[in-house]
Amino acid sequence: MRGKGTKEGIKIRKPTVKDVEAIFKLNNDMADRGLMLHRSKYKIIEMLGNFLVAENDDGKVVGCGAFSLLWTDLGEINALAVDRAYQGKGIGTALVRALLEKGRELKVPEVITLTYRKEFFEKLGFKETDKNKFPKKIWRECLECPKLENCDEIALHLYL
Repeated sequence: MRGKGTKEGIKIRKPTVKDVEAIFKLNNDMADRGLMLHRSKYKIIEMLGNFLVAENDDGKVVGCGAFSLLWTDLGEINALAVDRAYQGKGIGTALVRALLEKGRELKVPEVITLTYRKEFFEKLGFKETDKNKFPKKIWRECLECPKLENCDEIALHLYL
């Protein structure tokens, strides 16, 4: 992914440990605004290998997202966040496309996302679905979520 460009001179790349703080801030800024769930630094470090980051010409991380393998037949796009000043410039779209490419490389047939931004993912070909169709997701991550009993995220999926 190194050197893959988007609009405005943004590069999509694999993160390093030096990017953990930026990912943490991006993720939790969006969570503070009710657009995604909070993640601890520990959780970000634990899933660092799943992330891609968007970096501007000055080397600042302005976006991030992760592709998590849930099972041999299912992956998930999660932790998608873009700095407020860079939203609407195609960075989220570029990150999702790069994350889907990771899924294709792994030959994962289906990808899901749980989100509050349904329209964004629908523009990328995702379709709304019943989140109860994905028990592997629930076993893996949802059990730790404070919203488990009152989940208000929308499930969407895409066949690759």
